[in-house]
Amino acid sequence: MTLAVVWYREKFGQLWCAADTRISGGAKVLTDSGPKILPIPVVCHENLNGNKWRVCKRHSFGFAFAGSTLSAISTHSLASACTQNFAQKKGYNKPVSIESIAKLYVEIGERQIKEMSSRLGAAEIQSQFFFDAFVFGFCPLENKFMAFVLASSTAGGVFHLKLATVVIAPGRYLPIGSGEAGFVALMDELKNEPDAGVMTTLREMVRRDLQPDVGGHLQVGFSSRLGFQVVPIIDQSNGPNRAFLSFLGWDATSYQGLDGYTIGFSAIKP
Repeated sequence: MTLAVVWYREKFGQLWCAADTRISGGAKVLTDSGPKILPIPVVCHENLNGNKWRVCKRHSFGFAFAGSTLSAISTHSLASACTQNFAQKKGYNKPVSIESIAKLYVEIGERQIKEMSSRLGAAEIQSQFFFDAFVFGFCPLENKFMAFVLASSTAGGVFHLKLATVVIAPGRYLPIGSGEAGFVALMDELKNEPDAGVMTTLREMVRRDLQPDVGGHLQVGFSSRLGFQVVPIIDQSNGPNRAFLSFLGWDATSYQGLDGYTIGFSAIKP
């Protein structure tokens, strides 16, 4: 599985999410450059006359997952394509809520996992396609930061993606994934350190390589009142003189750009 954490940073007035970059297959590490925090672009269209439509609203939220990369990325690809094709019903002009986006992800995620599971062989198990996820951001309908967690469940012998609201408050954080227990224990161990916090703990967990399916590098995204942004990270894990720009686990340092553009306009150094 993996590890992803969402928390509110009161200092910046932003809702943050961080994760490791390792993707595993069984006991094997498949890659340490795996994107797990992704944007949800929302584009709403209103009808002008007949076949004429125009964009009337744009928003962006965050999606982060832990678990099966295949089913999570498939869910996100389909759901985010849908969120860019919303047609506003006549007479309705309220913005889209984050809760409605989360419910869309539940609908599509359940179908993806059940569809993949229906093709399993006798020796395979359904849980290999399970994932948990966050859908989060500043909700334009409720006018506040909101986050929802999608959790795979087989309660009663039937698979469901359960949806729950994340409590957002200073000092609170919510981890998901196989590294959840290890992360909570390490948070407690490091609580008296000068720079104690979620970022420090996650960075230290990755550095120590505490469990085989959590590792690689850090990746970070955050939501402000203006929308969601994935943030490049100045990675110094190999030493200060060998720092590189990590973007969702990808070493973007050597990329020369295209048509006069490069990747990332701001970065953080954990």
